[in-house]
Amino acid sequence: MSRLQRKLMPVAAGLITGAGTQRWRHRLAEWRRRLRGRPHEATFYFRIDDPYSWLLAQVLPRFAEHFGVRVTPRVMLYLDRSMYPEPDMLRELAPRDAAALAGLHDLSFPADWRIPDRETALAATRCLLKHEHDERFWSLAHALSDALWRGDQEALQRLVKDHGQQPEDQAQLALEARRDQFLKDGHYLTGTLHYGGEWYWSLERLDHLARRLETLGQGGGPWPLDYGRAKQALLPGAPAAPADDGEARPELEMFFSFRSPYSYIALPRAYALADHYGLTLRLRPVLPMVMRGLSVPRAKRFYILTDAAREARLHEVPFGRACDPLGKGVERCMALWPFAEKEGRLREWLLHAGEGIWSQGVDAASDAGLRKLVTAAGMNWNRARRWLDDDQWQRDAEANREAMVAAGSWGVPSFRVNGRLVWGQDRFALIEQTLQSGH
Repeated sequence: MSRLQRKLMPVAAGLITGAGTQRWRHRLAEWRRRLRGRPHEATFYFRIDDPYSWLLAQVLPRFAEHFGVRVTPRVMLYLDRSMYPEPDMLRELAPRDAAALAGLHDLSFPADWRIPDRETALAATRCLLKHEHDERFWSLAHALSDALWRGDQEALQRLVKDHGQQPEDQAQLALEARRDQFLKDGHYLTGTLHYGGEWYWSLERLDHLARRLETLGQGGGPWPLDYGRAKQALLPGAPAAPADDGEARPELEMFFSFRSPYSYIALPRAYALADHYGLTLRLRPVLPMVMRGLSVPRAKRFYILTDAAREARLHEVPFGRACDPLGKGVERCMALWPFAEKEGRLREWLLHAGEGIWSQGVDAASDAGLRKLVTAAGMNWNRARRWLDDDQWQRDAEANREAMVAAGSWGVPSFRVNGRLVWGQDRFALIEQTLQSGH
């Protein structure tokens, strides 16, 4: 990337992610809806072997009724594997995560879940395709999902026999075409709603859609169910940390990347949680997925940037004028990690480096940019620069990557507490539950 491109990057990112841009997009979508005389409409991309799809399907009928939105289901099955860097690990992690979220939100998901095989998932999908436009879709989707994830073949066969299926060849063609169109439309994750030009993935983004609809006068009052709760740190009534009695403090591990906007957004809440509960926050830096040979396609990068922007606004974290630190910027920031620890300024270094990279357009790959970040964190640049040639960070990063993969995750931010892995910046309530329960 040229020097000019790096200078222009923060300007472009600021335009894409700005609150004003988002409001303009929302107003344009509403103007088009009214001009066409259309009702409030959303498309729901449902995949039966995606646990997040099932959770969202359980709440959408109530959500749609409350806000007066017509939700059209669009059944999916086949996805582009290039969008999923570690699909096999995701198949193991997602049901565990969904079961925990179901408990948090009083939804259904079997504790003794079984990963569905592709043939069975296709049979259930063909049944749903036949009834995609029926009123019974929601109840059928729930019943089929329940049988599928419990591994109840008898119940599944009975449902398919009673309700019928779309012919297999017709279903295969439709599912492949939908996969391709889904990517062209700009997304890759099922369990997702599309409303007025914007994507809302899983339960943890319904709060954004609810607020958008409320500003349009829909609903006659706030949405009564808090599906943004999983993102919150320090739930009401959280007990404060006991007085320091000299004993070792419990540890909260956080796998972190300088290139991950979600890592940056999560960091203040991670520190707040650790401070409140008297935890030792052990931050473990890893290289970005691209620098580890994993794929992050352009459509995925664009969605992550715009989604991170609205999450940052929600948590009041500065964000927008981003300068991608991929490559040299990441390496130099990681090289200074042990220096910041030695100086007792690691918290300041991470917070200021993150804000500089993701909000102020600071180019961490340049000496001028890195110096700005170092001095903002209260450290001496002349001492700091001596650490740039030390390669200890590479060995540490590899050890952290191995520990993260062994724990069951491939991406950041991931957390581990009391032996439990929690993945994502929108899972703080689950971390807190683990802390309060002790397991």
